[in-house]
Amino acid sequence: MKSLHKENGIGYTRINPGIVILLLLTFFSFAYVSSVTANSSDDNNITISLQYMTPTEEDRDIRTTNIDLHFYLADVEQLNLLINWGFIATYATGNITQLEGSLAEGNLTEVQHENSAFGIGPGILLDFRLGGTDKWSFHLQGLGNFIVYNKRFPAGGDYYNFMWRGGPSFKYKIDSSKAVDIGYHWAHISNGQGESAKNPSYEAKGFILRFVGFF
Repeated sequence: MKSLHKENGIGYTRINPGIVILLLLTFFSFAYVSSVTANSSDDNNITISLQYMTPTEEDRDIRTTNIDLHFYLADVEQLNLLINWGFIATYATGNITQLEGSLAEGNLTEVQHENSAFGIGPGILLDFRLGGTDKWSFHLQGLGNFIVYNKRFPAGGDYYNFMWRGGPSFKYKIDSSKAVDIGYHWAHISNGQGESAKNPSYEAKGFILRFVGFF
């Protein structure tokens, strides 16, 4: 949770903000479990989703494919909020352009790096129901994941990242045991080490298709 850095020969400890946010979300979510109950069996669900995201910046030409698996955790009735926990498997590939060299030495230049990586990790899904009927409904979703990769990713980064996603979705209930949910998310991926060369973050956007099974 803490990383040690040195600046001008002096050691100091900096708390990684991404870890703090994810831990707080997880803590408050589990705290609700003991105080809230589901409205009906429809709120108890397992979801599996597929998502393909494209880059939003030309110098961060990274395409990301996600598979998410989520399980019911709690229902906060007052907020029309459903909280799920789960896991992500993600594969990203493409290239990233970064500034390398020194402006003072006159050798500052843009360098393009090809990179790809596979990652897995835990996460949480916050699903706000905005309105609708028993058959269909509109939602606003937020997802946070901590991901460990098989290599440093993106190029110049670390072996881990945080993925934050959010956006609207439309859910259609097929029958009493199945539903389909299609949404559109914007994402930010970074390792939380601040504005530095060690944190080559990137942004993405794309549709997500989710299959929901009730129990």
